[in-house]
Amino acid sequence: MSLVVMGISHKTASIEQRSHASISEDDIPSALLMLKDNPGIKESLILSTCNRVEVYVDAKTDRLGADALDVFFRSRMAENFDESLFYLFRGQDTVQHTFRVVCSLDSQLLGEAQILAQMRHAYELAAKTGTCGETLEKLFKSAFRLGKQVRTETNIGSGSVSLSTAAYKVACEHTADITCSNVLLIGAGEMAQLTAKYLLDGGVASLSVATRTPSHAAAFAQKTGANIVPFDKRAEAAAKSDVVFSMTSATDPVVCSRDLEDARAELKTSENHLVLIDEAVPRDIEPQCACLPGVELFDLEALNQITDASLARRMESVAEVERLISQAEEDFLSWMQQRLVVPSIKAIYEKGEYTVQHELTHAVKDLEKQLGAPLSSAEQKTLEAYGNAVMKKILHGPTIRLRKEAQTADSYYYTGAARYLFGIETYPPGTHHHCKDRRCLSGKPCPNGLSPAMQKVCVGSREDR
Repeated sequence: MSLVVMGISHKTASIEQRSHASISEDDIPSALLMLKDNPGIKESLILSTCNRVEVYVDAKTDRLGADALDVFFRSRMAENFDESLFYLFRGQDTVQHTFRVVCSLDSQLLGEAQILAQMRHAYELAAKTGTCGETLEKLFKSAFRLGKQVRTETNIGSGSVSLSTAAYKVACEHTADITCSNVLLIGAGEMAQLTAKYLLDGGVASLSVATRTPSHAAAFAQKTGANIVPFDKRAEAAAKSDVVFSMTSATDPVVCSRDLEDARAELKTSENHLVLIDEAVPRDIEPQCACLPGVELFDLEALNQITDASLARRMESVAEVERLISQAEEDFLSWMQQRLVVPSIKAIYEKGEYTVQHELTHAVKDLEKQLGAPLSSAEQKTLEAYGNAVMKKILHGPTIRLRKEAQTADSYYYTGAARYLFGIETYPPGTHHHCKDRRCLSGKPCPNGLSPAMQKVCVGSREDR
């Protein structure tokens, strides 16, 4: 087991740069299945939000996981890939990063409430696709418990801060009176629903919604009482509005400056004050819209600059949240160690026994050739006994210490190091990738009918044999 995560976020890249890495919800299943096809990857999960795109994998080795993720992002982004924009965490650092993200310590707005639901949705999508197994399931369910705990036991969520609350504050601060404002929401997802709640609680004068899927618009309207605007009429609706929030998963802008300018001219609203709030990655609203008379445009980077009165109170909770993260991290790694230590020791001995048998075959042939006569059964058993005795004496110390370290805080590292040093993750004898036949090991056609691709996996590297 080697947990690895690679990602890009608001901390490392601009909106434009993040937009090249973003993965729409419709594309996530196929991306997960592509990762699953990599023989070095056992499990995978993709978290794609407006502020981050992260791919989590449980790989056969750290190196295989890191290489697979590098190839994944390079192939998706092509000429837009820039390695300096990405971060990579392995092993225990992956666990710690996951827990910091779910607790919103790594969020654009400290304490924001949406990340927990976004991570839960990412997990459910991976589970439904069939790429989330025992390890990632345990990691993310531990994260969900932790996220709920920190919101219950600390003030990290004080003030109910989120991108939606920040966007709502912008709308209130940049309009004369929100209760006299006509507001258009483009998109009908979770963020739109949260924004609608704030607007309705604030007494907004009129609320409309435009989305590509009519059934989504109808469900949104039924829940909020919003007026439905045909998606192809969004420019006209925006021209009539005082505030427009846009938060779709579109790959191209849904509010274009030329369409908005023409609609405002036709409706004679060109001089009216209009606030545009873009909460999407990639951008939903063309930046050129800000050049139109009377138009103010706020994107995610602008929302990041917003402070609120409860920030100081949330900052005071960071130390306590860090303590809870450390405890959750220790619990998870303890589970990992208990799960891995016994199978690891067993695999080490199996590899040792196989090596003894493999070399014994050569030794018997060499001796028989030198003696000019076959060895007796007793002589072969004696050689085998000596080979096994040497193997067990060599492995006894390391495996005893491995069991002893199972109860320490650093146990995960010891097990991971042992599996790496003994080559356990490199398709060891006894797995479904390995037939143990010498012809297969030597690179000749597999006698057990493995495909050419699986023969390559079966052969592996001579160094690991």
